[in-house]
Amino acid sequence: MLLAGSVVVIAWGALAFGAVYSWAYTPLAIACAAVGLLALIGRRRAGPPIGALALALSAIAGATALQLVPLDAATFARLSPAADAFLRSYDLHYQVASGAHALSIAPDRTMRALALFTAFALFLLGTTRLVSGTGAVRLARPLVILGTGFALFGIVQATVLADADGIVKKIYGFWEPRFGGSPFGSFVNRNHFAGWTIMVLPLAIASVCAAWERASKVSTGDYRDGVSWLSTRSAAGALLMTLAAAVMGLALLMTQSRSGMAAFVAAGLMFAWLVVSRQTSGRAKVVALAIVATFFVGATAWAGFDRIARRLTDVPITDNPHPTGRLQAWSDTVQIIRDFPSTGSGLDTYGQAMMIYQTGDRRLHFQEAHNDYLQIAAEGGALVGIPVLVAVGILLRDVRRRFREAPRQGTSYWLRVGSVVGLAAIALQSTVEFSLQMPGNAALFAGVAAIALHRSPNLRPRTRGSLPSE
Repeated sequence: MLLAGSVVVIAWGALAFGAVYSWAYTPLAIACAAVGLLALIGRRRAGPPIGALALALSAIAGATALQLVPLDAATFARLSPAADAFLRSYDLHYQVASGAHALSIAPDRTMRALALFTAFALFLLGTTRLVSGTGAVRLARPLVILGTGFALFGIVQATVLADADGIVKKIYGFWEPRFGGSPFGSFVNRNHFAGWTIMVLPLAIASVCAAWERASKVSTGDYRDGVSWLSTRSAAGALLMTLAAAVMGLALLMTQSRSGMAAFVAAGLMFAWLVVSRQTSGRAKVVALAIVATFFVGATAWAGFDRIARRLTDVPITDNPHPTGRLQAWSDTVQIIRDFPSTGSGLDTYGQAMMIYQTGDRRLHFQEAHNDYLQIAAEGGALVGIPVLVAVGILLRDVRRRFREAPRQGTSYWLRVGSVVGLAAIALQSTVEFSLQMPGNAALFAGVAAIALHRSPNLRPRTRGSLPSE
């Protein structure tokens, strides 16, 4: 029941335009927190130890909460002189009152960010427990189905509802984004659709790899074995997952999101390296590489080589923002980091800070840095940044432990590989985009991370001198 709730929550985040509006992200956060808490309470003894990760996430929340503590004027100016100077030039009320103020230059925005972070942290921890009790397939398969459905909708919408310039103005045929955008599918921004898809697509590819592995184990090299396998349920599932991956890959390429296409290529290279390296013979390596290459080249051809090439070489005037604008914004962000090195400007206050710090073309105001790592450093400073680094380190350590304690084969192994590839791909996209700042994408990120962190319910403890099995 709770696992179904997790799927519904993730689906809502995507269907509601990425949950960018308050009417969408408020119920999303409440539902994520509720599912996470109920799962942690109901399955407190299931799955791997997650205490260290929970403490690290709590430290991030605690550090963010410190940014909200009201301080008297003298203490505030001493701890964050840049915030004091910013508010004196930006906030008339602060100039007149000069009273107590939090370290955050916009406490209301930081409070909202803290609430959302807490909800998604609970969702991550609780879903890890859930997946450890039910198995990764029970979450991965619905996510792939959702991803395929969203991809099909995006393809149809881009084909049917686009204007003469190939631009979709209204989502679902009736909703026009309030502040403009470049919609694709149910998302206001095509880059954010690409970010959502790149986290799910590797799960479909991983499912195909698992089915291929099972088929290779029963094959004796006789072509009749291959023909017989094609009539099995496993083959049907593999073909469906292949189709799902192809549809999602096509939709991702049709977005013409440069960051999405780069993440797509990176995911392909990661899978190609892993699949080819696992083959024991030269012939098998060639066949594996040919299959992987055929999938990615086929998806690219289907989307249109010329269309993708134009997107990679041209910068249309409708692009928002221009790549050179990003470079200027990153330079401005570095200045914010220099001025707020210890306590940051406050989580989710980047847009406010850029009211003063933006030095580029002001016809376009940068609400986000288009680089999540720089933005965290600017908004959080060392106060929040250090706990974030610790949490990332613990996450990587725990995922590595899950790989080491289980056999390097089977569906659970491949789905864990797929989730890690998806997380790595979205981490790459985050160097030039802000997909994970969309609440709908953050909810999916938590679900995919839970698959990477889970411990298979079929895992049997190791015995001395034996390999683990599941």
